[in-house]
Amino acid sequence: MATFTNVKSGRKISREDARDEEFIYDGKPLLVETDMDGVITYANRRFVEISGYEKDEVIGSPHCAHMHPNMPTSIFKDACQKTSEGKTWSGYVCNISKEGIGYWTELIVQPKIDENGTITGFMATRRAPNAKELENVMAEYEAIKASGDVNATSQYCGEVFMGRGACNF
Repeated sequence: MATFTNVKSGRKISREDARDEEFIYDGKPLLVETDMDGVITYANRRFVEISGYEKDEVIGSPHCAHMHPNMPTSIFKDACQKTSEGKTWSGYVCNISKEGIGYWTELIVQPKIDENGTITGFMATRRAPNAKELENVMAEYEAIKASGDVNATSQYCGEVFMGRGACNF
């Protein structure tokens, strides 16, 4: 069992260990916003439902608590680096629900930028992945994990250009 602290309530939140179960998410977009420290400040109803947590457990939880432990850490490292530089990142990820069940999505993470050009947080949108491409992604991620390369990148992940001003709020 994994435990993390909800920084908003101070309450300890538990999550089951990863099971040997997963599914490909195929519903409407899952939306999450975080502050600069990666703490969730907003989650849409769909994310709350799929994650298996109550809304008051999700809001205030660290975003990384929802990432499946079998994912290569280098994928998240790449996403964090690109978005902290003000770039938009897209890639395939497996998250984990409160019950320990993995679910695959395509993730787009955008920095939220204020009128002064300062990054104030991040918006993450998860959507149904391309199921045919996902098979190749899973095989590549297994190879990355097996290599032990903490800086490995994936051909299925990286910076996305969304257009000038696309991320301004």
